[in-house]
Amino acid sequence: MATFSTEKMNLLEAYRRAGYENPETLIGELLQQNDLLRTAAVAPANKGFYNETLRAVKLGAGKVTKINSGIPDISSKTDKVSDPVISFEGASKVDIRIFDGAEDLDAVRNSEDAMNLAGFSNSWNHVLLYGTPKDAEGYTGLAARRAKLAGSNVVDFKGSDNLSSAYIIEWGNIGTRLLYAKHSTPGISSVDMGKVKVQAQDGSGEYWAFERDYKIYFGLSVRTENSLWRIANIDVDSTDVSSLLSNVIKIKNKLPSRGRTGFMYCNTDVQSLIEIMIMQEATNVRTVEYENYGPVTQFLQIPIMAMDAISSDETK
Repeated sequence: MATFSTEKMNLLEAYRRAGYENPETLIGELLQQNDLLRTAAVAPANKGFYNETLRAVKLGAGKVTKINSGIPDISSKTDKVSDPVISFEGASKVDIRIFDGAEDLDAVRNSEDAMNLAGFSNSWNHVLLYGTPKDAEGYTGLAARRAKLAGSNVVDFKGSDNLSSAYIIEWGNIGTRLLYAKHSTPGISSVDMGKVKVQAQDGSGEYWAFERDYKIYFGLSVRTENSLWRIANIDVDSTDVSSLLSNVIKIKNKLPSRGRTGFMYCNTDVQSLIEIMIMQEATNVRTVEYENYGPVTQFLQIPIMAMDAISSDETK
């Protein structure tokens, strides 16, 4: 189980934050930077803390018949795939003695809450991307699901240094979905636990602290394998962007709905390479204004979204 933790707040840090007034500003900026959270399809798991999905392995077929001849049986074959929903949690504790010297208790506490939400979300993104069943209670992240060049749905861009990846995902009921536990609230929840006793890390005894707990239940379901693709081994310093986008076209046309609900996710290094093509008047690369979202770089009908959790020094 992944656990979120921070350095302990001290009095000097509290003084720095005494003039903090608007936690919504930082949280809003956080959401602006987290394109995957804003674009992913989300659904409750159908079995509580896990989700069962039927995938077609073989589709049945009919055939031409003659008068007075038999009607063939149509028989399909499926696989049942089970995906877990896990919890990602963290507890934020602040020694109440700090507030005796703070000018504005609410400003300090709200600042800590906003900062921790930002850190919590960023660390969760890393697990969502790179988590493996061994370190994430059975959950398999995007990278682990598309970890082999010899496998399907992975394109090798053949870089050797400064490597990154891009993911092309088509969201929806027949594609890929984020999961949350049935009867729970989707997204990050924050609960104020009030004043609690905390064991000092140095073993000197206990002290009183204010605690806020954060939690998100999440999983990932890929109903159609062709809805999740990875372009791997992208050299962020010397990538042929035209070739990269050519692969995006090939992938788009293999998506279940031909990219109608598809998005490409990459880090800002790769995104910058693509956006430079706009300056060079690259065909079919343009900036589109999305209502309630802002300007987005789009190639054909595939929006290119930022996902900073994707590293620029991945292993080849």
